[in-house]
Amino acid sequence: MLADRHNVERERLQMQHYILDRADHVKTSIEKQIGLDISLIRQFADDISDDELLSPSEFYRMVNSVKSRHTHIKDISYRDVSNPDRIAFSVQLSMDQEKIVVDIPIPPLPWEEKSNWNKFVVTMDSERFFETAGVLEHYANDVSASIQRDRDIELAIYLNKPGEQILLFGDSTLVDRNPVYLEFMHAGLGLKLAAIPKGGWEKAAGDLTGTRLILGALTLSMLIPMLLATFLLRERSRNIRALKRREQRLLDLSDRFDLAMQTANIGIWEAVEKDERLYLDSRAARLHGLPVLDDDAVDRFPEWLASVHAEDRDALERQLFDSFISGQQQQFNVKYRVLLPDGTMRYMHSVATPVFENGYTELTGVVLDVTTETLMNQSLSIEKENSDIKNAELELALDELSQREHELSELSHRLDLALASYNCGTWEGDMVKREAIWDERMHQLYGLPFSDKKVSEHQWISCLHPDDRREVLLATKRSATSGQTLNTVQRVVLPNNELRYVRSVGQVHMGRDGKKKIMGIAFDITADALLAEQLRNAKAEADMRNIELELAKNRIEYNALHDPLTSLANRRKLDMELDELSREGSRQRQRFAILHLDLDRFKEINDTLGHAAGDAMLVHASKILMRHVPRGDLVARIGGDEFVVLAKRTTTMDDLAALAQRIIEEMSKPIDFEGFDCRCGVSIGIAQSIGAVPDARKVLVNADIALYQAKEKGRNCFEFFTQDLQANIIAKKRMADEILSGLDRDEFTVFYQPQFDAETMRLTGAEALVRWRHPDLGIVPTNRFLKVAEELNVMARIDQLVLQTALKDQMRWIARGIDVPRISVNVSSKRLHDDQLIDQLAGLAIAEGRICFELVESIFLDESDEVVTRNIERIKSLGIDIEIDDFGTGHTSIVSLLKLKPKRLKIDRQLVMPILTSPQERSVVRSIVEIARSLGIETVAEGVETQDHGGVLRQLGCDYLQGYAFARPLSFEDFSRFVSDLPRRKAS
Repeated sequence: MLADRHNVERERLQMQHYILDRADHVKTSIEKQIGLDISLIRQFADDISDDELLSPSEFYRMVNSVKSRHTHIKDISYRDVSNPDRIAFSVQLSMDQEKIVVDIPIPPLPWEEKSNWNKFVVTMDSERFFETAGVLEHYANDVSASIQRDRDIELAIYLNKPGEQILLFGDSTLVDRNPVYLEFMHAGLGLKLAAIPKGGWEKAAGDLTGTRLILGALTLSMLIPMLLATFLLRERSRNIRALKRREQRLLDLSDRFDLAMQTANIGIWEAVEKDERLYLDSRAARLHGLPVLDDDAVDRFPEWLASVHAEDRDALERQLFDSFISGQQQQFNVKYRVLLPDGTMRYMHSVATPVFENGYTELTGVVLDVTTETLMNQSLSIEKENSDIKNAELELALDELSQREHELSELSHRLDLALASYNCGTWEGDMVKREAIWDERMHQLYGLPFSDKKVSEHQWISCLHPDDRREVLLATKRSATSGQTLNTVQRVVLPNNELRYVRSVGQVHMGRDGKKKIMGIAFDITADALLAEQLRNAKAEADMRNIELELAKNRIEYNALHDPLTSLANRRKLDMELDELSREGSRQRQRFAILHLDLDRFKEINDTLGHAAGDAMLVHASKILMRHVPRGDLVARIGGDEFVVLAKRTTTMDDLAALAQRIIEEMSKPIDFEGFDCRCGVSIGIAQSIGAVPDARKVLVNADIALYQAKEKGRNCFEFFTQDLQANIIAKKRMADEILSGLDRDEFTVFYQPQFDAETMRLTGAEALVRWRHPDLGIVPTNRFLKVAEELNVMARIDQLVLQTALKDQMRWIARGIDVPRISVNVSSKRLHDDQLIDQLAGLAIAEGRICFELVESIFLDESDEVVTRNIERIKSLGIDIEIDDFGTGHTSIVSLLKLKPKRLKIDRQLVMPILTSPQERSVVRSIVEIARSLGIETVAEGVETQDHGGVLRQLGCDYLQGYAFARPLSFEDFSRFVSDLPRRKAS
């Protein structure tokens, strides 16, 4: 039992060593096959990269050759490189359960126009790859003598990747059966082999009875060969003698074959695909005019190919390549010409059979001289062609004679059929006797009964329309005299008074008797004549329609380029003229000027008197412009109340100023519209072309800038464009951009100017004033950017920022123990018209009476604006006081104050400043204070610059004071320190 257990353990160890050894063999086979495939792919990539004459057809023949020799290669393709930084000709290998992919970057192929590199991609079938590598053979190979012969192994091959293993080959359950493992890296891939004996370790171990039987069998296996050795030695001697007899017979056959080849002058050659070599024996070399070498194993391919005629060289080389590619499927059989050193031509016939050996194709064949046969066949072919040509010419001559005879017989018959089918009549006229011979159809055409008698000239003429008789006779006489062809159209009056149009065509003919006759035909063309008349009528009608279309086209073009109301040119016409000026300016210097006009108070006329009055004013303006603008200049209406005058002539500034002044004076005169006087001013911007190549559209933009400046100066005037204007526009544009950027970067902040009780000088509140903390200019006051901000439509956003900041600062003051009773915040007109204002305010924590909204007087409180009125009432309901700012400079009436019921009025600084020296302004301020007090409204005086101003305002009864006499607008921190120091300052 101990011996058996020892044998079992030893046998298991031997089996593990055997399995590892077999796995190592599999590893070596896989590495070897991967190396062979990579070498093959690199060699193929080098070959196609080095061949500058490679064509697509040759490339695909090479691909097919590789695929036919290596069956595990499924596909060879040519693709773009996804990573342009890859090293040239560097191989990348990837593998999965179904395929193995190898790609290598190569330069563009010769027939491609692009310069970017591509990659050569080879796809191999995984199963066939392992079969080619010999992995399947390791399942049943012989084992060592100490292991039983019927034992095989089971394999599983895995691809190691980070975090996972991919099964490439074998049974996936093998890992659960205690296999031995062998891991290795090759070509950048991590592979892992798992192996066990076939059937498992228990079956491989077997029992001791089997072991003893194996030992007995091994003993017998040593004895039996010894007994067979003697028998095999005797058989060896007998086989050696038989082989020597066969060798002698082969030598005899070789001698006879060589003699036959010499007699027939047949050469032998051999071509090898592996190294592209060609070997010629002495006869083959002499047949090609090449020197005979002592060694037939020398490569003669370049010499052989150079000896072939240039016209046959490509076809011969292609045929040789096809035989290599196809392997044993295609026999090499070709005829070609050889140019010998003495200049003579020799015709060769070469035949070979391909043999596939060691992965490559070899061709072994014979070549013989067929010059005599070829020349003889060519001579016979030429003689046959000459004989065929002569026979064909003879047959053509006979056919032509027969055809002419037949044509002559048919010609008369066809002529008669043609005349009959077209109802043509034939006639023959005698100019001397003034008579003619007519056939039956001629009588029918002219409405006469048929008669064999000749027709007189009188009978013929009497059948014609009276208007045609003279002209037809004159034409007939001219034809007879000059010998020209007669061709007339006659109207024949039939017995039923219908008209028939007949065309008569004839030719002067000299008879054998020397007399002149006119012979011809006549046929009915009534349908053609009527059709021609219809066509003439249709043409005339078409011409009339074309004229109408041209007029309509002109009208459409005019309407497309002109304003329908004023009949002036429109914007499209102006653009065309500007583009034409720009094109002409690029060829020669052009001088021109543009006046951009905009009617003042036009909207008020439209809104009060209606659009009909506005249209009348536009027509009136167009008439003024057409009356004063010189002929040749363009006047265009480009918008609702905008006009442009394009002066194409050379003008001075004085000329343009005089023209603009005349237009302004004419436009200032009123016109009557349905009993109403309509008066409309005009603002004019003027720009002149400058530079060698002026841009007409740029000049129009400059005129628009000048127009904007004219409106800024008060309207009803004109302004010339200057560089300063452009600089102002650019500065305003820069400020607009910086305002938008400043809002995004939180550059806008809030300053506070305190307000005091006029009697006690107690702090009663502060006005929140927005300031712009510009990164370059420092603190920018409101009046520097307010107008631009309004044009940008961002005042609502600024108002919201000021309100939120004021509420936040108010909470910070409370936290510091500083009492600021109320904060006044300015609200713009657009903000007040916002439907969402109340919803936004309702979401803010606003204590009653702590926030006050200042509304500028220019909001037109006299007008019944439902949105404004509703918003003001709802604002007051939220506990927010209303103040009227800049009171005394706008349009607020007593009725508006009664309706609005504001908390306070702020007297504008323009009324406050002069009160020390002007009794009139002092009286106005006193009246405002008294009116406000009578209505229960408090008053705030702003712009209090000195203590003297404060004293006068206190005497006039003003409630609150605000101005530089007490404090400038302060930042949050400065305002906080100012309020904290107030008790000390009062005491001092």
